[in-house]
Amino acid sequence: MFRAVRLIIAAVVLVAGCAPGGTVGGAMNPAADKPTITKAQALTRIEQLIDGTASAIRPKPQLDLYQPSLNDGLCLDPQDGGSEDRIVVSREYHLRGLPTTEDALKEVIAEVKAYWQSQGHDISGENENGLQLYAHSRPDDFLMSIGWAAGNVLTLGANSTCLWPNGTPEPSSTP
Repeated sequence: MFRAVRLIIAAVVLVAGCAPGGTVGGAMNPAADKPTITKAQALTRIEQLIDGTASAIRPKPQLDLYQPSLNDGLCLDPQDGGSEDRIVVSREYHLRGLPTTEDALKEVIAEVKAYWQSQGHDISGENENGLQLYAHSRPDDFLMSIGWAAGNVLTLGANSTCLWPNGTPEPSSTP
């Protein structure tokens, strides 16, 4: 009997502590309503990451904005334990004006990898065939990627971490 009660209490504490806005040891989860950078600040940082990466590629590519990347994403799996009501901002570009052979695309990705490492970013994954690369920017942990897409074109993108559009949680309509 006591074992069952302890398990139920442990489950309730675990669920409450992990829920967005939940409690941890009786206090509110500190990350649940923590201020973030704004959407405008995230877009500025994304453009810095994209422009810096593109400038390291020879020949310098033309950046062609992929229109669907203009839509904000949902914060589906917040790594910081904060609210899922936040958004993720991203931008993706097709890199035009580059040689399109597989070997040439691999060389470009190798250039990008060397550049990202020289900037202190963490390489978090790469495809065995050398045509896809992922990294996390430092110090802000934005996800960056470059990879092959249909039509033998490379895409370069960056996603923010979860953020509040205005930097702070929106006022709640519930008391």
